[in-house]
Amino acid sequence: MALISWVDLRERSPIDISRVVSHANSFNSLVGVRISINNLNRAKKSLIDAGGEIDLIFTSLYQLLYEREILKSRIDEILYGWLIDNVGRYLKKIDEFEEELLIKFDEVNSEIKRVGISRLSSYAKTLKIANSIVYESLLKSIVEYENIKENDKIKKEPRTFLYIFFHVLQIAMSVVGGLAREGKQNQFKKGQVGSIPTTWQSLISPEGQKKIAKKHEEETGEKVEIPEYMVEKGNEESGQEETDENTLYYEEMEEGEQDGDN
Repeated sequence: MALISWVDLRERSPIDISRVVSHANSFNSLVGVRISINNLNRAKKSLIDAGGEIDLIFTSLYQLLYEREILKSRIDEILYGWLIDNVGRYLKKIDEFEEELLIKFDEVNSEIKRVGISRLSSYAKTLKIANSIVYESLLKSIVEYENIKENDKIKKEPRTFLYIFFHVLQIAMSVVGGLAREGKQNQFKKGQVGSIPTTWQSLISPEGQKKIAKKHEEETGEKVEIPEYMVEKGNEESGQEETDENTLYYEEMEEGEQDGDN
């Protein structure tokens, strides 16, 4: 059954997102304010309050994920830190939109004394996108989590949900606030491990854990040892070469080319 509301998300989430849902409901009531020429001041106040609810939605997620059953190792803590850093960067963009579209026109010396319908509508759109990012990321993460097979090497536990959510949220935010839209495609932000991982599964693999530790050491100088009991047994121990989505894709392409040559 498809998830169609925040209530459905709350019922199926492996972590308690009741506070997130509460703030999301408050946001929906505030952002739905009527924007018209006769309602500008009230609409502006309502949208600024809605922006505050967006902050509280993300803050509630921080608190929910900051649990010992989720952050079991230093690598988990690093991933959690990257998540906060990425979200903080995105929220800063929203603050800048608010300043540009609404706040600065209240200044005494401002040449424009009133915020018009287009500015309020633009800010409302920005907030709705932020709310949708949280909803869609939680939805995708819950579905991915539910689809984990009981006999998979990756354990079905709250810690795993952190890795899924980090990966899904990072992809979502890269679209709306990523470096590519700023014309800086070749730069890496904190929390990125080069071109890997291609999936959340590779994040939690032995190789993925090592790449997180290496990237963290490059950024901070802190060397992190990875406890053997914290990583799933992968192909590394069996002597087989690890593959990711890109490797599998190119192998399929090569096989298709060979078939075409025959």
